[in-house]
Amino acid sequence: MNTDNNNTTKLSNSVINERLAYVDFKLRFTGHISRADLGETFGIAEAAASRVLKEYGEIRPDNKTQKANTIIRENFSPLISIDGDTALGMLANGFNKNKLTNNTIIPYVKIGAIPHQLNASDVAMITRAISGGYAITCKYLSENSDNHGERTILPLAIMYDGTQWMYRGCYRAKDSSTEFKNFRFTRTIDITEKHQDKEFKRLEHEELANDKAWNLRLPLALKLHSNLNEEKKSQIRKDFGIPEDSDELFVSERQALIWMIKRKWYIDDRSSEQKNQEEKLKRFFQFELTNVDMIKMLESQVR
Repeated sequence: MNTDNNNTTKLSNSVINERLAYVDFKLRFTGHISRADLGETFGIAEAAASRVLKEYGEIRPDNKTQKANTIIRENFSPLISIDGDTALGMLANGFNKNKLTNNTIIPYVKIGAIPHQLNASDVAMITRAISGGYAITCKYLSENSDNHGERTILPLAIMYDGTQWMYRGCYRAKDSSTEFKNFRFTRTIDITEKHQDKEFKRLEHEELANDKAWNLRLPLALKLHSNLNEEKKSQIRKDFGIPEDSDELFVSERQALIWMIKRKWYIDDRSSEQKNQEEKLKRFFQFELTNVDMIKMLESQVR
């Protein structure tokens, strides 16, 4: 009989299945599961968590090691079906059983969802590397480089811009130099996990704490663009929560991610000279960046 530590009432199948699904999810996408994980997520005692792990082991005996509760990669057979987008969402926001069943509190649809955009197995290898502190080797289809050969990347964090899932990583070049960069999950292919090789363990200087562009937050002083008419300005004020009597918005963002904000919010960061040169070009902007010189000065300090 499955019981909680302080409750001898038989647990419902839905509760048991939720806990088993969590073990499966945690193993697959982080590479490990612990009694403490179960305790923190479901508020159960260590004895109850042990029973969950034991039952999972009986259902999927080849998925995890018995004592350490770490994934057995070569044998792993998922207990639950989960797509890469859902998995990344739960890694970012917490495990949610409703995401597995599509049960929503009120009607909800995701607009423009691309089927099979993310390969769940590839996602799992990258997120396990983040959790385990080791590198992957892969090919990366960069839009800025013709170098699509094998790369060594140490994934560090995941991020989502509302359209694309990406990850921050430390790229180890063949000359032993390193560089922190943003990578897209969809463009990372032919992945191999290097979890067993000591030389591929994450080193101190490759940790996220030493990524200057990630840790530097820049203040953005934005003003509704002078080319906008009053009707459009009013609409943008509503969209961004700007008071009706103001044209200004002040936000901060990581220096490594500033380019995304500029692109998605249509921010004009051109110099006066550039604006004069492009005077005849009809380009749409929502905001002007009014502290361009300050941003450039702060950015120069992390190079």
